[in-house]
Amino acid sequence: MTRTKKQHFVPRFYLSNFTNDEGKLWTHDSLKNTLRQTTPDKTAYEKNFYSPVNEDGSRSDFIEDSLSKIEGVTSKIIPDLLSLKALDQETKSDFAIFLATMFSRSPAQLRQIAAFYGEVADWVGTQSIETENRRKEEEGQLTEQDIKFQEFIRNKENYEMSVDRRVGLMAFKQSENLAAIMVKMNWTFEVSDTQELLTSDNPVFWIDAGPDPVSNTYGFGLKHPQAVIPFPLSSSVILRLDWFGSDDWTKHRLSKRKAKLANQYQAKHKDRHLYFKNRSEGFRKLGMKYSEPIQQLQSGRKSPNISVVRKLTS
Repeated sequence: MTRTKKQHFVPRFYLSNFTNDEGKLWTHDSLKNTLRQTTPDKTAYEKNFYSPVNEDGSRSDFIEDSLSKIEGVTSKIIPDLLSLKALDQETKSDFAIFLATMFSRSPAQLRQIAAFYGEVADWVGTQSIETENRRKEEEGQLTEQDIKFQEFIRNKENYEMSVDRRVGLMAFKQSENLAAIMVKMNWTFEVSDTQELLTSDNPVFWIDAGPDPVSNTYGFGLKHPQAVIPFPLSSSVILRLDWFGSDDWTKHRLSKRKAKLANQYQAKHKDRHLYFKNRSEGFRKLGMKYSEPIQQLQSGRKSPNISVVRKLTS
């Protein structure tokens, strides 16, 4: 059986909802500040993105194969949602699994998980050194070199860390729990007639959309009563998940101001790329306004500068 090396981190069938009559869409790269027009097949992919190398040198395709099966089910559901049709409970659960894996599979999530584990590893290493030095001091074996190294490691500005991005693949462990939460939320449609909607390489996230937003969103979980997922289904429709008590599958018109706000959220939460139907200098400017990727997952401890890389080199 032939392996799939070209692995999309945003599914092609999903990107097709943001294409023009020629089947093409625009990509803005905030790292290079470039715009390019391509087809979904040539967009949002990387070779072996979800296939780490086994000890024997072969590739493990378990994640990629699982994603393909989920996409096969979901691609048949999308047309109903684009037609603003209600889903039965079983189909809603299937789409919740898709949304959860869309969250877990994104480059942004893999980067954040890898960086978080880097912070944890640094903390564990620092604590191990502190513990070992206390033992040596009690036994009268603590040397001047031990003390100097301990002082060096305490100052996080003295060194940097690199973490293999593949560590972030552990993000998939949260998908089942996330889907179970999402399916309990209220699902409604928001339709934009006056403002084009865009999407990104990290289209599933949640925001604080309550009347009194939490000032510090650290630890702001999906179960928070003010949590909202604004998932763009196409260039004109958003599937909104929230806890605000409205009935499932109601339809709302999205004002131009709120549609622009939805685009702003996508730009802010993207990892690197925005995707949209029509060439837009406004979308380019929006992408550059939020060019720095955010890091929402943090250990809360002072850490060295951590770089998440595609592959560690010796």
